[in-house]
Amino acid sequence: MYLAHKGIKTANIPLVPEVKPPRELFEVSPKKVFGLTLDPEKLYQIRSERLKTLGLGVSADYANLNRIIEEIDYADNLMKKIGCLTIDTTNKAVEETASIIMQKLYQGER
Repeated sequence: MYLAHKGIKTANIPLVPEVKPPRELFEVSPKKVFGLTLDPEKLYQIRSERLKTLGLGVSADYANLNRIIEEIDYADNLMKKIGCLTIDTTNKAVEETASIIMQKLYQGER
């Protein structure tokens, strides 16, 4: 939403082993694709809290650290295959991440 507010058309595509990424992801210029990642421990904390808030047990695969590491490894490998910039968002606000993306996008237009 933040980038859309800035006039940038975006898509958020979850990269998980069980879901084949859309072919369009490989057809667009890698300069227009940005991979977002974060520390597995941080994602584990976020997901565990989310499950607690929903009143669900934290034993689901969704909040399993080994599963999270597998997901992040899969996404990292896919982003390398695409050749896109990967941004570690572990300690970044949405605005910081968006600023990096906008800077890289506008550099490509010069």
